[in-house]
Amino acid sequence: MITLIGNDLRHHARQWLWSLLVATVGGAIIGVIIIAWYSALSWAQAQGSAELVNASHIIGSSLVSYAGLATAIILSTTLGLTVSAQQRSHALWKVLGIPGSRIRRIILGQVGAVGLLGGALGAVASLPLARVYLLTWREFEVFPQDLPIIMPGFGVPLAIAVTTLFCILGGTGAARRAASVPEMQALREASAPQTRTRWWQWAIVAVLVLALVLVPLDSSMPLDEAERAEMAAAGVDLNDPGERAVTGGAMGLIAAIAALSVPNWTLRPLLTGWTALIPGRSPAWFTARANARHRATLSMTTIVPFAIAVAMTGTVYAAVGAGQATGAQGSVNGFLTVGVPIFLIAGIGGIANIAMVGRARRQEGALLGVIGARTGTVLASTALEGVIYAVTGILFGLAATAFSAVYAALYSGGGMTVLVASIPVGLLALVSGISLALAVVTTWLPAQLDRRPLMDNLRQPV
Repeated sequence: MITLIGNDLRHHARQWLWSLLVATVGGAIIGVIIIAWYSALSWAQAQGSAELVNASHIIGSSLVSYAGLATAIILSTTLGLTVSAQQRSHALWKVLGIPGSRIRRIILGQVGAVGLLGGALGAVASLPLARVYLLTWREFEVFPQDLPIIMPGFGVPLAIAVTTLFCILGGTGAARRAASVPEMQALREASAPQTRTRWWQWAIVAVLVLALVLVPLDSSMPLDEAERAEMAAAGVDLNDPGERAVTGGAMGLIAAIAALSVPNWTLRPLLTGWTALIPGRSPAWFTARANARHRATLSMTTIVPFAIAVAMTGTVYAAVGAGQATGAQGSVNGFLTVGVPIFLIAGIGGIANIAMVGRARRQEGALLGVIGARTGTVLASTALEGVIYAVTGILFGLAATAFSAVYAALYSGGGMTVLVASIPVGLLALVSGISLALAVVTTWLPAQLDRRPLMDNLRQPV
């Protein structure tokens, strides 16, 4: 089985390289978080300050919660696309008599190998990146600017182990689907993979929606003297507008995560809705819109990284703006520390996911060429498909930002003044522009550079 795993990895190296890239970036982020957390904790312990130790744990756990969650989600989408792109090979294995359970183990072995290699490369890269990343910690105004970097002995093995675990967890669903799909169904190139929303996704949504309701309700309840003293010792003041603005901004992020948990009910209607508003008179636009809708499942996977990048930027800095508008500077620090890893993994994941859909896109372009479409039309439809993915993610992020801004303004008591000040127009424009540029370049450039004859592209399996 090991020989088959290695040979298949080499045979599909171009597809697995994108997953390896995302795993490497994820491993680097995990390694940097481990180094930063351990360095801050070691310095705080050396100072003998319980408050600094507590601050180190709060920052470290926030990094693990937000950056770790984003890394796990994007790794799972990328690995899912990689495995789905090889469905014909998996179907041929079934035809040759390989049982589904063994195919599942082979795929998980491949995913684990990619996770190990990506984790190792990322762990090595995290050593020089840790110093650069710690520059973002200046926002906290707690740790020194020249915070000593201390690499724990368990840092590299832990980064590799966590990256591999994220990869295996992310690839488990794709491996199970590949092993259970009938071989004849998998061999149908024209069929688009379909997924249904499962019960556990709705369970996640229910928990997050419950948090949206209970957190503000709980914070508005009167506290007894013991609870007030405990929160004061922890440096938390629920009556502080900045604290309440941060809480409101966090509610926007929770709402965004809840919506992304059921993409068939959020991203898909969003894609279908806004694209329907634009008339399909242009052949290029009509083709791009039809392809994005036909490959609905792949489209949702491609949209997620852009949605995470824009939504995270908007919700985070909406809370920052609301807090600053209330004059509470200290309580809104540290968002850049959390945001940088998320923006990085989201950008790389978006590029990888769009690129991996390129094979199917090239074949469809070849079909258009066979029926008489001009080269310019084919290239334009390819670029417009990337625009559809990016714009859908941007619209989702803007909606999450609006929710976060309204929630932060109302919860902090600032009203319309805080609402207007909390919307990061310039930053959203920058992130949206970068998302659009990445989507267009990643879709248009490979098609532009592809000089193979039409029939060669038609023979390429999807």
